[in-house]
Formats: sequence, C-alpha cells, structure tokens
Amino acid sequence: MKTVMLPVSHLIAAITVLVLMVSCSGTADVGEAPPDEVCKALIDAKCVKCHYKTRICDALGTKSVGKWKRTIKFMIKQGAQLTQDDQNKVIACLSSMPKGSEIVCK
Repeated sequence: MKTVMLPVSHLIAAITVLVLMVSCSGTADVGEAPPDEVCKALIDAKCVKCHYKTRICDALGTKSVGKWKRTIKFMIKQGAQLTQDDQNKVIACLSSMPKGSEIVCK
C-alpha cells in the first residue's frame, strides 16, 4: 500500500477551512429550549406583537435552527426588540416545536 504524505501547510489549510465552515454555518448552539411556559410567554410578548399566531404556527416544523436565526435577525432589522438571550430562547423554542404545537397554535 502506498502512503501519501501531504505537506503540513495543506493539513493546516484543510483544518482552517473546516473550522470556518462550522463557525459560519449559522447553526451555532442556541441552547436547549426553555420550558413551554417560557416559550409561550416569549412568543406572545415578542412575536405576536406583529404576527398572528397562525403565521408562526404555519412555520413550525419547517425551519432549521439556522433558518430561524436568519428569520429572527431579519425581524430585529424590522424593529423587533429582543435581547441576545431572548433571541436564543425564541430560536430554541421555535426550532424545537413540531408543526401544530399547542404552545403556539392553540
């Protein structure tokens, strides 16, 4: 069996690319979803100010953590007021809820 030796610089470049891909993927950990009561209170206080619950309900189960992050960032650009902690909690809540979740849809 023939052994192929790559220069160290190639190995370092490959590792750097992998690290950048992971750090830029938009799926960094937002933490575990808080209890249902906290999720409901946050969504009612932060999301339902501008959106009917049906709109939020329709999006449940269709977006990844990364897509919810982009959605929340866009909402902040539109004027939504959320601390970084609130953002992480809302993203964790919404990304963990299945379609039709009673927390949002009832």
